[in-house]
Amino acid sequence: MESEPNTKLSEKAYWDEVLVNQKLPRINSSRNYNYKVTMDFVEDIFESKSYKTLFEVGCGSSGWLPYFAKQYGLTVSGVDYSEVGCKIAEKNLQLLKIEYGEIICQDIFDPSWMGGRGYDVIFSYGVIEHFEKPEDIIKIFKSLTNSGGTIVTLVPNLNGLNGWLTRYFMKDVYKMHRVITREQLRSYHKSNDLVDYKTGYAGTFSLTVIPWTTANRGVLKKGFFLRSFFLKVIFGVNLILTSVFKILPDVPSKSFSPYIITVAKRTDSV
Repeated sequence: MESEPNTKLSEKAYWDEVLVNQKLPRINSSRNYNYKVTMDFVEDIFESKSYKTLFEVGCGSSGWLPYFAKQYGLTVSGVDYSEVGCKIAEKNLQLLKIEYGEIICQDIFDPSWMGGRGYDVIFSYGVIEHFEKPEDIIKIFKSLTNSGGTIVTLVPNLNGLNGWLTRYFMKDVYKMHRVITREQLRSYHKSNDLVDYKTGYAGTFSLTVIPWTTANRGVLKKGFFLRSFFLKVIFGVNLILTSVFKILPDVPSKSFSPYIITVAKRTDSV
């Protein structure tokens, strides 16, 4: 009996809308608190310098690919089903004069592009929560991972305050997400016979996990007469808070952390 298809919770048009306005060139920096907490969480897995290649699933307009290429000397590649996002990701790498493997514009459920590909690190920044069955996406990640390689999976923490704010202010965006707990994220990897290296909440708090600036979504969508004022307030408050958090030890929690991240290892032979 064939299993049911894994339903996407978001549509391609939404991602085209989100990705198209990225300013280039862009490379993620620890000056941005959201990026810093992710960088800090995964830093130790690259200390051995044993990894050579990294593949980002959902790489549209990525600022992570140039970061990993420059910070760790990795040959980076990626896949995305948004043509807009793929073109921006590739142009960004070229503007930054970074040699890269390939940017593949394909749906990850289409197996035709996967044959013979294997990478040391698979990285995803907010991907699996947009599917009804996230464990199936992890299975695809595993199929792309070399033996002894590592999978880094990040999802927004929608279990606490950020989830409540997203549900209230960005209801239609909230519906595009499956709310994933720390325990579920760990279990998706373990059910695919991956060894859990570490899974945890990342960061203390951030308001900018919520896509406030998406023009045609939510309470603050384009056309709302106080949109500009509220966005300035939100980003101003967030800047003050995260400036403080950057100089203090992080206090991860279910209620307030912006992210949940799993780092898992593939130990079986390919």
